[in-house]
Amino acid sequence: MRRPRIAIAELSHETNAFARTRVDLAFVEQCGIARGATVVTRARDTATVLAGFIDIANELAFTLVPLLAVWITPAGLVTRDAYETLLGELIDRLETAAPVDGVLLSLHGAMVTEHIQDADGELLRRIRATVGQSVPIVAVLDLHANISPLMVEQADLLIGYHTYPHVDQRARGRQAGLALARLLDRTIHPTPVLVKPAMLPTSQRMTTDRPPMRTLMQHAEEWERHPRVVDVTIAGGFPPADVPEAGLSVLVTTDDDPALAAKVAEELAALAWDLRHGFLGGVATWEEAAEAIRHIERGPLVLVDIADNPWTGGPGDSVELLRFLLKEQVRPAALALVRDPEVVDECFRAGIGATVEVELGGKTDDLHGPPLPVRGTIRLLSDGRYVNAGPMHAGVTVDLGRTVVLRVEGIDVLVTERAESPIDLNVFRSHGIEPTEQRVIGLKGKGHFRAAFEPIAERVVLVEGPGITGSDLRRLPFRFIRRPIWPLDVA
Repeated sequence: MRRPRIAIAELSHETNAFARTRVDLAFVEQCGIARGATVVTRARDTATVLAGFIDIANELAFTLVPLLAVWITPAGLVTRDAYETLLGELIDRLETAAPVDGVLLSLHGAMVTEHIQDADGELLRRIRATVGQSVPIVAVLDLHANISPLMVEQADLLIGYHTYPHVDQRARGRQAGLALARLLDRTIHPTPVLVKPAMLPTSQRMTTDRPPMRTLMQHAEEWERHPRVVDVTIAGGFPPADVPEAGLSVLVTTDDDPALAAKVAEELAALAWDLRHGFLGGVATWEEAAEAIRHIERGPLVLVDIADNPWTGGPGDSVELLRFLLKEQVRPAALALVRDPEVVDECFRAGIGATVEVELGGKTDDLHGPPLPVRGTIRLLSDGRYVNAGPMHAGVTVDLGRTVVLRVEGIDVLVTERAESPIDLNVFRSHGIEPTEQRVIGLKGKGHFRAAFEPIAERVVLVEGPGITGSDLRRLPFRFIRRPIWPLDVA
């Protein structure tokens, strides 16, 4: 009996339309593109969607046909050239691999290009045009996807993460592989219904271990136990993509029962609307953060600036968190990170042990605060590469580019060439800093950090400096989102 040939690929980007940094081919190459067999060797034994595909292929005796995989660090619009080049290569590889019996994709669901607003939908459309209507396509989406009707139309099945922080990626990859097997056996006939209430929540209170998202997910998972329900996906959405599809989505897929799918989707969308105010807040003032520091007992207090989160498209070069920690005279403390290639270059020229006076950060734009003059001692120089311990993205290699540990008035600051959100304790441990010994840990992030840092924290406090990734959507000059929409226009 011939083993089914299953093509797998990943092309993932979360696009912040307000970010200055464009995603060109050089940016993509820096993120790292895997091609052919390297897709499997790189992803195997990691906490990723692709690893889940590999698991199921081994269990069900699929022949994997790995095409291309790239997870692009969130940033601004993807250039036309970068998108068309990447998608063109993916399609070329798919055509060369023909015939295939099915396609498994790891996407984000919030990619926007210079010329296409619904870039994930267009990607699915072109893959469908390549393989035809009879070859099933199953795609896994991020919990922050902006799900569009085109995406639903072009795929046989879309499956979203159930967790934020995203610790279930491998499980969702496995779920997608098992669903593809049922599609190949023709034992399910998916009937999806997408409902998009007029909601544009931000993600600082979208974590799935607490309300309101936990409540929504519990209801979704209860419905998934129904024998006719194939999948229930609730995607919180990604507002700064600034596209008509931005916002919360409820996608219910049943087995040949569109009436049930519509009933469940409308019920969950109504529940989301009733819970909408629970997505607001959760951010302390700087004065409240200072008060929290004064009441630390054992530490660490994890202090997170959500307005310059690289994984929401922030440049990573705001120094407002460091400015605050210096003012509060917190010791010992460690901060990850400030992206500043110019300072990194100067420090590498000066060498370990040298003292430098630099203008740190604030160089990408005027939206994230000005540079900060600092005098610091270079404690460590590294290539910025480490492997995540988990639970999120366990086994995945992170590349910060050349990295400096710069001690500024007793605070260890990671200064990097590349912007990444610090989601793992190894961001510090790989650079000689033990996070559990700090009084305060400063991070750039929003929710993913919680998987690793919340278990060691005495307390977590979110603050919001200047920037484009925070909770205050009124800062953003939207042009393309649906209007009216909550919370901008509707109470």
